[in-house]
Amino acid sequence: MNKEENKQILSLDIQPLHEAVVEEARNLILAGFLERFGFIDHSLNPDLKDMMGTYNKEGNGFFVALADGGLVATGAVTKEDHRVGRIERMSVKGTYRRKGIGQRMLAKLEDAARSSEYKRLVLETNNRWESAIQLYTSNGYHLVSDDGQRYHFEKTLEV
Repeated sequence: MNKEENKQILSLDIQPLHEAVVEEARNLILAGFLERFGFIDHSLNPDLKDMMGTYNKEGNGFFVALADGGLVATGAVTKEDHRVGRIERMSVKGTYRRKGIGQRMLAKLEDAARSSEYKRLVLETNNRWESAIQLYTSNGYHLVSDDGQRYHFEKTLEV
């Protein structure tokens, strides 16, 4: 990868999910599943059927990142309990990876979690997703368990 390909996207607009981009956000997430697993099991993703309803509840937030006129990333924080949030649905379009977008989306989700007064964040990722594991560990997330397929991380938020 040359320096130009690894260059950060400077004009990234991260905003709450809105109806105009729901289908594009859903498709980006599903494309990531297909890339990683080689198949999509829709029964494992009921939240994607009604994203606006699922993620517009108190304590939840779903965000999309726009660059170059299109949607390039997604991420959500959901309410685990009154002081714990969960990071979910982090996905970056393949051609936009390694440009700092995941880092910026994670920062946005952490800010949203602080606004919801969460003291701790949890997340899980496939234990073979080295880039995701690197992103989370480099941002202060600590491995708390490994169920053989997924790593479970947590981070205490600074206020």
